[in-house]
Amino acid sequence: MSRHEEHMKMREHFSKAALAKGTFTSGTDKALVQAVTKMTHEEVASRINQLINEYQFPLTVLQDVQKRLSDSYCPHYAMQQLRYLENNVHAGIATKREDSNK
Repeated sequence: MSRHEEHMKMREHFSKAALAKGTFTSGTDKALVQAVTKMTHEEVASRINQLINEYQFPLTVLQDVQKRLSDSYCPHYAMQQLRYLENNVHAGIATKREDSNK
């Protein structure tokens, strides 16, 4: 198990404990645990593909996400990449494709 995977398992454990107790160190931990518990890895992959099909992202963003996803199969890490893409959309960095409405 890689060091990153160990870190994510420990973070998942502490976040789930915080969710059960209702205490969090940050909103990110709460959002991450709630989102991961609601979405399967396949659903996350599907949503990532949907965003990439609907929006034009800068090449550097797509290369970064592709590299990070190829480094780890951890569902929590994939969820972080999905949030990164969604943040790019909300920030206006990614633009809606013309043909996505068809």
